[in-house]
Amino acid sequence: MKLLRAITLLTMLCCTAPIFAQSSFEGTLTSRVTMAGVDLSLVTEQIDYSKGNVQEQMQTLFKAIPPADFARLRAMMEENPMMGIAMIMMPPKASIHIKNKITYAKTKGLGYEIQHYHNEQSDEAFLYTASLIKPSDAVTGAYKPSEGYDALFTEANRITVDKFNVERSTKTAQVAGYTCNISTYTTKSLDPETPNSMGIPSVQVHKLVVYTSKELPKGINFSHPYYLPEDHGILRIDIYLNAKAEPSMVYEMTAVDKSPVNDSLLIPKKSEPIYTLTDMNYAMKLMGIMMGGMAQMDVSDENEEEFSEDEEIN
Repeated sequence: MKLLRAITLLTMLCCTAPIFAQSSFEGTLTSRVTMAGVDLSLVTEQIDYSKGNVQEQMQTLFKAIPPADFARLRAMMEENPMMGIAMIMMPPKASIHIKNKITYAKTKGLGYEIQHYHNEQSDEAFLYTASLIKPSDAVTGAYKPSEGYDALFTEANRITVDKFNVERSTKTAQVAGYTCNISTYTTKSLDPETPNSMGIPSVQVHKLVVYTSKELPKGINFSHPYYLPEDHGILRIDIYLNAKAEPSMVYEMTAVDKSPVNDSLLIPKKSEPIYTLTDMNYAMKLMGIMMGGMAQMDVSDENEEEFSEDEEIN
């Protein structure tokens, strides 16, 4: 049950479409998540599910990852298996369309796709998830924005000043062509590193480095895995889940296109029946779809040995 909850929350938090998009902004954002500095969209975006042999395609694509990068991913997973689950479950790339009070995020992960439609004006939102291996296997959750977002952001993912120290830097940085201010959120206290009932160490936020721009609407902040008390649009979050010098994950906008959005791109995709996000049947169906992609993830010991040999050569 804890694994089910972890998968459900991971999916919702990493694919949440921006909420309360400001009507003055219209355009399309492209986001990316890297883990241990590795962009896994180079794998997920190149798989052709219509050809079959998904596992063979994946093995070929993973072999194309530079040995040093693969070694960092493997070390992260060995240190904490939950990071391995995150790597498999997290969609590494998304397109987010914003027009008037509608936002629509579309992304795909390993063996699945997620489309999250949010309409503030009609007070309706849909979270559609479907298998890319078996497209007829789909599930849709719905919620009303006016009723709040507790189902989208757990308490642990709502970052507040009572639990984190906030340092505002005088330095700026460029993200997706926009000048950003930099803030660092550091946790005031960490829970004891006690494994859960499955023997898996917990994952806790040690630090977040946040990049915000006054030129982007605050509404895009709901597209991120953490919700932070910032007054402007967040274009990047460096996520530190341990005490190391380099971030465990980086969530960032890689492109901002302010071109008009065609209405045809804002038609929500749904399946029947439509569940509430808190319905256990929804969670079980969601897990089934996610695990279908997970089953295709098979980098054999033979492949790992090849990576190790390459590392020694290089």
